[in-house]
Amino acid sequence: MKLLDRIGLGRMSHGEYRANLNGLGIFFGAVLGFVMASTETLGTRDYTLVLVGTASMVITILYVSSSKQRLAYALLAAAGVALMPLALKILLTPEAQLPVQLQPTLAVWLAMTVAIEFAPRETGKKG
Repeated sequence: MKLLDRIGLGRMSHGEYRANLNGLGIFFGAVLGFVMASTETLGTRDYTLVLVGTASMVITILYVSSSKQRLAYALLAAAGVALMPLALKILLTPEAQLPVQLQPTLAVWLAMTVAIEFAPRETGKKG
């Protein structure tokens, strides 16, 4: 047995995996709520574009752990998070300010999701 298995830090059980993903969803959902609160000064068009862009990134991050093509979605989400400020800067009106915490929030959520998704897990056992 490996040392990590002996001290209970080996492969993640199915229950631990689900708890990690659920916890991330709850936590980052709340954080995004605070981040999006700073969009109150945006006009309707700009707010809609930020909302659509953010929702698209959230869905893509969730696909990392829900799709058989998890690596492809992880790469797509990484590219989307990296390019989102540039894309929105092009689309938004010149005076619109993108929430500065939006990109780091999505990047950390994605990084943690990828770490959990690609971490070793128990096979065939539920628990």
